[in-house]
Amino acid sequence: MASDLNRVVLVGRLTRDPEIKSTASGSYVCRFSLANNRSYNRRDSSETVEEVGYFDCVSFGKLAEILSKYLKKGSRVAIDGQLRFSSWETPDQGKRSKVEILIDSFQFLDTRSQGSGDGQFAAPAESQ
Repeated sequence: MASDLNRVVLVGRLTRDPEIKSTASGSYVCRFSLANNRSYNRRDSSETVEEVGYFDCVSFGKLAEILSKYLKKGSRVAIDGQLRFSSWETPDQGKRSKVEILIDSFQFLDTRSQGSGDGQFAAPAESQ
């Protein structure tokens, strides 16, 4: 079977403070939403259009602890990860799904005076 590519790199700002939870096994899960601004020129005119995309992000283990400790609403961060698709049934037999970014590594982009440290971190190898 051929190996497919699933890679995402985004730079943006957190739309809310990170939420961290502990699993039954004692590992951590951190979730946040990232706003990513994009601008482009329309083909039919010289008008510049600005769009904002919102992306749900998740991390596990030590990486989750670091992200929740140093990031806050408004923090600017670069993330590298992969898309993860989840689907489930609701109690009323409805079907739901979502796509989120599973973070592999990140880099703080705020200066230290803005509340975040500088540096790049990579996730430790963990099974999920």
